[in-house]
Amino acid sequence: MLLFISMVVLRCCWGPTEYQLMQDLQKSPTILKTLIGTYKIKTLHETDVSTFNLNIAFDENAKTVSGFLGCNRFFGSYVLSENTLKFKPLSSTKKLCVEDKNTIETKLLKAFEKADRIFFTEEGFTLFNRKKPLLTADNLEDNTKISFEYTARSRGVYKHVKVDKDTISFSKKRKAKPLKIACDANYWNTLLSLTDSIHIETIPNLEAPSKAFQHDGAALAHLKIMYDGKTYASAPFDHGNPPKEIAALVKEILSSIENIE
Repeated sequence: MLLFISMVVLRCCWGPTEYQLMQDLQKSPTILKTLIGTYKIKTLHETDVSTFNLNIAFDENAKTVSGFLGCNRFFGSYVLSENTLKFKPLSSTKKLCVEDKNTIETKLLKAFEKADRIFFTEEGFTLFNRKKPLLTADNLEDNTKISFEYTARSRGVYKHVKVDKDTISFSKKRKAKPLKIACDANYWNTLLSLTDSIHIETIPNLEAPSKAFQHDGAALAHLKIMYDGKTYASAPFDHGNPPKEIAALVKEILSSIENIE
């Protein structure tokens, strides 16, 4: 009986663990042990979380970190030495979020807090705590051939926002000269992450959930995404009530001008 149990244990535990495989991978000359730019978080505690569009961005010179938690943004600093990574206490914005996003945000912040090791891959990295995987993240592609435009207008409302990789241009008054501000890299990558979950070519066919704009009950709004030389424009919808498929993206675009007059 003892021999049988021993054989079962050997069979179950035979072979290197993921931690050991990743540790060996660090010896490869093709693996760069640096954190530069923005990464999309793919898994959290070995569960696929890609639909939440979580991301994390590193500024190697300033040793600062920031990113998107699914609803709120976070920011702080970190210390990296070889394969040891520690996040200093992180801060975040305080938007009200739905329950599933609150849960993901809490789990992600705790994962950052517990992280003690980082192993790099050609695609990104994996964080570990006590040799158990916490999360995996892949490099977020830098897509410079995309831009966004949102317009809302009625008798008493006017908003026009254009966003590209470098600039946010906006106007809150008709015929006013647009104001321009620099587009923050983390904000831009948040827009790209949100766009990942949208089938851009279907945008013209999305049905508006309400049409109060037809009788002056709401401002008439449009979203346009310019991608690879093509323009994908939505059908008209009520400002404040976009089709659910683009709601998160529209909200994020408008957040860039909320506190600017």
